[in-house]
Amino acid sequence: MPLRWAIIGCGDIANKRVAPAIVEDPNSVMVAFFSNTPERAEEMCARFGAARAYSDLSALLADDEIDAVYIASPQQRHAEETVAVAEAGKHVLCEKPMAVTIEECRAMVDACAQSGVALAIAYYRRWYPKARAMKRLIDEGAIGTPVRARIRVGGRYDPAEDDWKHWRVTAPAGGGALMDVGSHRLDIVCYLLGEPARVAGLTGHIVMDYDVPDTETLICEMAIGAHLVCECQWNLPLGSDEMEIHGTEAALIATPFDGDTLILRTPAGDEPVALDAKPHNVHLPLIASFAARVSAGEPPEFDGTDGMQASRIIAAAIRSAASGVWEQA
Repeated sequence: MPLRWAIIGCGDIANKRVAPAIVEDPNSVMVAFFSNTPERAEEMCARFGAARAYSDLSALLADDEIDAVYIASPQQRHAEETVAVAEAGKHVLCEKPMAVTIEECRAMVDACAQSGVALAIAYYRRWYPKARAMKRLIDEGAIGTPVRARIRVGGRYDPAEDDWKHWRVTAPAGGGALMDVGSHRLDIVCYLLGEPARVAGLTGHIVMDYDVPDTETLICEMAIGAHLVCECQWNLPLGSDEMEIHGTEAALIATPFDGDTLILRTPAGDEPVALDAKPHNVHLPLIASFAARVSAGEPPEFDGTDGMQASRIIAAAIRSAASGVWEQA
């Protein structure tokens, strides 16, 4: 039986990627939308053929024809809404970053476990052909023992106060580029190299005058011993999206990570790695995997504990920036 979905939050990500993916996936059915602006929920229902529009969350949670909820609201709402959805007995696929604090992340995991429902975080880049190829090559020993990873991501971001995305640079968002775009890349490093161990971090308000940092840098020691350096900026004139994984025998150069090339760099030279094309909607493999597995009574391919790994690094970096010492992830 197809998984019957509702979406909480009717912003860009729901409109451009999530709802189209649910409509396209043969194991999914789009049932309802929730928005604090009733007209927006009704507009999304009309666009994607959903039966019901809600502006009362309790009414959505009482709807027995909804099996799973995609939470596409700002991250400061993720924990409260996930717990409420779980307590209503519905599965949860939540936007990234998982939540603002690690305590909220743990509350989300606990609530879903106690209610016996699935929880996953929407780190869709784990389904990139590039990410799968990197994982395969590392597991096969193509780069030897992994010893270092490097991430550099960001650009210039200074939304006007009347921009509807301005919430991203306000205090309730919990962080700057590290939480917003860096979280995706941190999640990929955890997918490739495993658990984080300890973190040293710096945050700074160097150029921008908004609430969140415009410069964030961290060093993370992974549990396997490899070192990760991550640089995130929102005050640079040019954008960057760099990722490299270095081992004792070779390196994987995945820059730009959202691009379509992957290089295996060896002492003998660079070898391009053949990759399948990304899907036209990068959310589709995420939705398809979640729906197929959960509707079959199986756990998601990556669960809430996996989704919490990037948040553990970010939370430890923020604590380290305040304490001036290494913090456990």
